[in-house]
Amino acid sequence: METKCKRNGCKKAYNENENNDQACRHHPGKPIFSDLKKGWTCCNKIVYDWDEFMKIEPCAVGRHTNVEATEGSEFYQSKTVENAQKGIDNFANNAPQPVRKIDDYNKEEAEKKKLLEQQQAQVQKQIFVTPAGKHKCTNKGCLKEYDPKENTECFYHPGEPCFHDLKKFWTCCKVEKYDWDEFMKIPTCAKGSHTPKVV
Repeated sequence: METKCKRNGCKKAYNENENNDQACRHHPGKPIFSDLKKGWTCCNKIVYDWDEFMKIEPCAVGRHTNVEATEGSEFYQSKTVENAQKGIDNFANNAPQPVRKIDDYNKEEAEKKKLLEQQQAQVQKQIFVTPAGKHKCTNKGCLKEYDPKENTECFYHPGEPCFHDLKKFWTCCKVEKYDWDEFMKIPTCAKGSHTPKVV
């Protein structure tokens, strides 16, 4: 009855009745697969082509065996191979997240904005009242305290203050001044209702 030899470099079928000390030609060492190199640790022959590796002549002679070798069964790895494997493992564990579509991002941002507006709407803001019982206007250029019971007009700047180089002005009326006190004296250019400060 034929059995397959387990030795590296042999792997041939044999009959135990015909087995002897010269029957098996094999490699007692480990196969080497390091970067592009291929070879055996036992005979120190290195090639780069797979077909050439398969043609490397076995360097030892002995009996066939059907027992799996405990040594020499694992191939030899260089540090480069080992480090490459670690890199692959780390990449698998820390794989980058797939790129989101711009539509998904915009939808997510819109939902966040809607939720924030709902949360802000739930918070009931109250009008700030001074110790004198008055309200404080938040319109730019006004900022006065006023009695909410009195129907007083508000004079203010609807634009924004602008400070460019040494110039100071309002975007709504563009009267340019260089001195801070002069800027503060620029007459307001709009009138309307006071806007009370809320907290």
